[in-house]
Amino acid sequence: MKRACAVFAAVLALLCLAARAEAGVGEVIDALEIEPFAQAARETGVDVHAMILSLAAGEGEWRLDELLARAWDALLDALSQALRVAAGLLAPALLSALARQVAGEARGTRVVSQLAYLICAVQLALWFVRLAAEAEEMIAAVTRLCDGVFPVLASLLSLSGATTSAAMVTPLSALAGNAFSRLLADVGLRLCAVATALAAAGHLSPRLRLGRLFELTRSVVNWTAGVLTTGFLGLSAVRALLGSGYDSAAVRTARYAVDNLLPVVGGEVANTMDALVSSVLLVKNAAGVTGIVVLALLCARPLLTLAAALAALRLVAAMLEPVAEDPLIALADKFSQVAGMLLVLCVCAAVILTLLLGGALTAGQGMVR
Repeated sequence: MKRACAVFAAVLALLCLAARAEAGVGEVIDALEIEPFAQAARETGVDVHAMILSLAAGEGEWRLDELLARAWDALLDALSQALRVAAGLLAPALLSALARQVAGEARGTRVVSQLAYLICAVQLALWFVRLAAEAEEMIAAVTRLCDGVFPVLASLLSLSGATTSAAMVTPLSALAGNAFSRLLADVGLRLCAVATALAAAGHLSPRLRLGRLFELTRSVVNWTAGVLTTGFLGLSAVRALLGSGYDSAAVRTARYAVDNLLPVVGGEVANTMDALVSSVLLVKNAAGVTGIVVLALLCARPLLTLAAALAALRLVAAMLEPVAEDPLIALADKFSQVAGMLLVLCVCAAVILTLLLGGALTAGQGMVR
């Protein structure tokens, strides 16, 4: 009963703004505090206010052919950059192989092989410093987007009467922001840095054995990302099951009370409630879709860059196998695994925020009869 009264009071507050609601969803959008959301999306070139308004008004156009063309061009650009870096690894490896073929297993050959390994290790380490910085920036951008979009969605859910869903969305978004900034950025990326050092130093000497430590680090990173994704998937499912049922029952109770307790105008007021709630939910869905679009634009280039690095290093390891020595092949293979670790962390951040945005999009759908 208390929940129904709270929803009823919120709806009455909306009804007091009926004169302002004549302008449609624009009034709802103007009443929101979307500046943090807009700041998080600014680097993608998306005008959040205009996009939410166009989507809510049904004026948004999706040019999939243009988006696919741009994605393909970005993928080709990332692949070309990764292949240029990877090609720099072939010259020292081929020089070492040529020296071994000409001089056999002489001492000078071992020196050439060691120099080739060091040159390749330094090149890969510098490359992965840049990749890790790009991954860190992407996770930070996802965190800013999470902090900007969910207050907007929670406000819209509260205005629509979905107070339970709003109360669940807020702590989930805060938990996701902490997971991004602390676990993925602080812990995950630092473990990737440790894995980079282990991969570079693992074959400097036959007596230096770091393979198991490298595998342990890789397993910790992959398991952390997997557990986080699974946990947020379960929390989102539970939130959807609990929140939608409570909110729908509360709003239906409030609607029934308005329809039956207010003489003469009760039915009209109940219909007005449905219209206002529908407008708020429409804006909420438009804001959620805008958040997904901004997320895709933020994550596209870093994910493509990391995927291209992974593919290029796999290709280099396959090309080196017939001619190069085992340490160089293992070096390329281990650095490809480090690229996979960075990719897993970035994908984890994108998937978690997508799950939360999807849950916010589905919340409140049973509010209108």
